[in-house]
Amino acid sequence: MDRRKFLGNSTKQLVMLNLAGLTTASAFANKSNQDKVTDKSKIIYRALGKTGIQIPIVSMGVMNANNPNLVKAAWDAGIRHFDTAWAYQNGNNEKMVGSVIRQLKIKREDVTIATKSTLEGAEKLSSRERKAIFLERFEESLNRLQMDYVDILYLHNVRRSEEINDPLILEAFKELKEKKKIRFAGFSNHNDWPDMVTEAAKRKFYDVILLSYNYAMFQDQRVNDALKAAYDAGIGLIAMKTQCKQDWYRSELPANQQKFYEGNTMNSALLKWSLRNECITTAVPGFTTYPQLDEDMAVAYNLAYTNEEDEFFKSKDIKLAIQSVCRHCGKCVDSCPHGVDIPELMRTHMYSLSYGNSLKAKQTLSHIEQGKGLDICKDCNSCSGKCQYRVPVADRINDLREIYC
Repeated sequence: MDRRKFLGNSTKQLVMLNLAGLTTASAFANKSNQDKVTDKSKIIYRALGKTGIQIPIVSMGVMNANNPNLVKAAWDAGIRHFDTAWAYQNGNNEKMVGSVIRQLKIKREDVTIATKSTLEGAEKLSSRERKAIFLERFEESLNRLQMDYVDILYLHNVRRSEEINDPLILEAFKELKEKKKIRFAGFSNHNDWPDMVTEAAKRKFYDVILLSYNYAMFQDQRVNDALKAAYDAGIGLIAMKTQCKQDWYRSELPANQQKFYEGNTMNSALLKWSLRNECITTAVPGFTTYPQLDEDMAVAYNLAYTNEEDEFFKSKDIKLAIQSVCRHCGKCVDSCPHGVDIPELMRTHMYSLSYGNSLKAKQTLSHIEQGKGLDICKDCNSCSGKCQYRVPVADRINDLREIYC
């Protein structure tokens, strides 16, 4: 089933089947990072900051994939960077990636592997205990991948600057570099990141940052300024969530706009938009089917908009609808009298109803602090959560209540 047909189905029904176990910007004018096109494939390559790594502008976010043949097809299509994590599919995601690399007999230096070690569940422990957990989880990742090292290790899902500046976490990264178990240190962020990225640019400790970057941010100058600061500091920037896979296009667009997601227009346009910013080295779209792989890889050859994509971006309806994409800025939390962690609930909604990844949704839900999640919302008869943009907070929380309560 391709992406378009999947999105045309009743998503709630698919989620319930999964739970039951029944289904499987305009580019910156910065010419120092001009796209490099290989003579052999014509795929566009870019430099990953000051790391010395050159990779295609389209990579693979493996999180939602569970078919090793799709990973093999991605390699054959020209993808050279694979992004996984300790928490994905309870470790099976890393095992799959490592197995494919071995089966294809790929030289280790010819592929860029990134994984993520998380501190979720350890937030209230001491710094020394968090460091131990961070290192322990990373060792598990190496064992699953059956590799001596990874190219990029991220501190995953950072929400506060204190996390990336924790002296013992910085110490852990240094130790892993010295032991040659990682080549480069990074962090990933799903939340409002401009201030954090700007701070990282000044500190110049981190080599790579993985961040949400998509067309919903087209009017946010803070985003552009932060990307430029990090790029100028030599930090490699990798974009995720580029194709805004949330329900804005289903719930917000009028019927005459449905044409944009019946074919390839919407997803290819959104991926191109993110990659036309030269500060971004590559994107990690989470394709799960062969048609999606083909669609995303077509972007790696040419970032020029088609006539249909131009029409997509000129649509006032699109500009208005995309404001309902959650940016995880956190400003909605104050609108709830109980201080519920609305951004994490919106992320749960995305994984569950847009990605169809019920395992990741349940993991995200389980890591929300007691008294800040659905345990409060299930007994609330009138949601007062408000978004400064247009995210329908109450509707999405009601969706989650229907599925998980």
